[in-house]
Amino acid sequence: MSTHQPRLQTLAKLVPTLTPSLHKGDCGRIAVIGGCQEYTGAPYFAAHASLRLGTDIAYVICDRDAALAIKSYAPDLIVLPYLQSSRTENIKKLADEAEDNFGPFLKKAHAVSVGSGLGKNLLMLECAKRAIASAKANNTPIVLDADSLDIVCKHPDIISGYPNAVLTPNPPEFVRLCKALGIDPEAVESKDPAAKVHDAARLLAQKLGGVTVVRKGSSDVITNGDRVFVCEEAGGLRRCGGQGDILSGATVTFLAWGERYKLARENQSADKKKQHAAAASDGIDPKDIPMLASYAACMLTRHASYLAYDECGRSTQSSNILEQVDISFDNKFEEVLKTIQPN
Repeated sequence: MSTHQPRLQTLAKLVPTLTPSLHKGDCGRIAVIGGCQEYTGAPYFAAHASLRLGTDIAYVICDRDAALAIKSYAPDLIVLPYLQSSRTENIKKLADEAEDNFGPFLKKAHAVSVGSGLGKNLLMLECAKRAIASAKANNTPIVLDADSLDIVCKHPDIISGYPNAVLTPNPPEFVRLCKALGIDPEAVESKDPAAKVHDAARLLAQKLGGVTVVRKGSSDVITNGDRVFVCEEAGGLRRCGGQGDILSGATVTFLAWGERYKLARENQSADKKKQHAAAASDGIDPKDIPMLASYAACMLTRHASYLAYDECGRSTQSSNILEQVDISFDNKFEEVLKTIQPN
């Protein structure tokens, strides 16, 4: 099975052009569903990574017991304390109330990420299921990571057949997903270990009806069951908690930009075309956007990790990686954007 990497010029077409005519939200609104009492850093890393890459608005829909901590990390985030992890009774009623509160914000978002710091509480998981179903009903791109992947293991139909979904499992999560879908990663015919991972990821994406799977590892394998990208961008040697959340934030960013890109292409007015240089010429097929967005996110996150490790070495934390996200973007895209976007 052949694999390849998308051209940087193609990825750059998703990036909105900054012009004086833009309004708040034109460069993307994203929502992160997660953040329980125990895990407040994860949704912060995801949402703030998105802002550092250039989205305009980031909602964090979290446990009310986590909200104050997340607000204190960054006033740039819009923190919405509509979830609860301290209650286990009347789950349906409480989930209904939570959905009534967070539903309008999901409709505003161009892309949604679910799972960062979500935890295992039944009410939190039920709210996450509602958010996934809502995004799917609104045809909003969605990233599923961490504890939200357990929902897919138990209820694969919730996301099956939805091409705007991106799953970002680490190796243990990937194995659990495969087993839940009746795939034995070790039984794949390929003899080469790397090819086994590629083939198992492709089978998983196929079993889930064409979602995009990003199997994180020493190299990141990205597939929708048809094509396979492999991101081998150099990264740092630290494996500190929170890196996956930064990747989720980068992925939801490029998915949101993909939605803006599609809108710009559909709108024939000259003003809207200026928001994306590629809107009037060599275009991207909308069905390719989840794969391209995932590759771009992997590339940028790995490079940010490399930059942070180069500076901090063994002491590298995810907060150091977050500080390098915008520099990573500039290193990869600044020059190519000059060639495809108007001055």
